[in-house]
Amino acid sequence: MDEQAFTEFLKNSIRYNQLERYFVATPGPIEDATSHYDLIPNVDEIRRDLADSGGLKLSHAQRRMLMTLIALWNGGMADDLFQEGLGSLPRVIQSMDRNNRELLGNLILTYPGWD
Repeated sequence: MDEQAFTEFLKNSIRYNQLERYFVATPGPIEDATSHYDLIPNVDEIRRDLADSGGLKLSHAQRRMLMTLIALWNGGMADDLFQEGLGSLPRVIQSMDRNNRELLGNLILTYPGWD
């Protein structure tokens, strides 16, 4: 698979869903990441927001995409953080707008873990 394409779809998913605060890029800004290995979930920030009385200030679709992106790194971590599973794939897809469905499809198609 083309890892560069996966990295670009990953960055686009983060930007489109305004999830920048929940990811850290090792070279600096997310835009400068050249590999998906340069992007890691900011677990401490996610835990802080989850513990806040208002919880994550995200729409349902943004939350599902955040859970999906975290699950790409570590499914157990996503389950632990959010205290719920992603549910069935159709449920995840139905909670997303068209752009997120396309981003998710492209992430799945280019995911380097399939090799």
